[in-house]
Amino acid sequence: MECQLQNLPAAGAGLSRGQRRRLRVSRLLRRAGRVAADPRLLLEKARLVPRRPRESYRGGPEPVVPAPLHLQEGERVRVRPLEQIRATLDEVGDCQGLGFMPVQAAFCGREFTVRKRVERFFDERTRRMLRIRHTVILDEVYCEPPAGGTDDYSGCHRTCFLFWKEAWLERA
Repeated sequence: MECQLQNLPAAGAGLSRGQRRRLRVSRLLRRAGRVAADPRLLLEKARLVPRRPRESYRGGPEPVVPAPLHLQEGERVRVRPLEQIRATLDEVGDCQGLGFMPVQAAFCGREFTVRKRVERFFDERTRRMLRIRHTVILDEVYCEPPAGGTDDYSGCHRTCFLFWKEAWLERA
């Protein structure tokens, strides 16, 4: 499992498809000399082969994404039950490009306040500002994976806000 921030650029827009592909291929070629242990993983990161699905957070081939709520700061929301969230996810566990992480499942059914709408974010890897739609961050909801877990991001010390698609939320 990867950190949501690492996958966030897939949910944004900024470059044309051809420009992004050329950028990924050039990065792939630069890294090829350094990372030769798992070439499939390298191709997967460059999105030249499909990503492996997240085990328990896969959806169907036709995800059902409800209409956006257009949430504003200060509104109270409830995180939908996991079964309803799964219905919005595609085969790899994404909703409109944004991945749902196992850490987020702990917040299902609970109520929170919308802290901020996210309309732009900075992609640390490409150093570009990208746009994203129908996404918010919630008060007091952080990514704090367990230190001894089996996921790739276990023990991360960044304590980042989690990004929530409006499709995963309902007004309280």
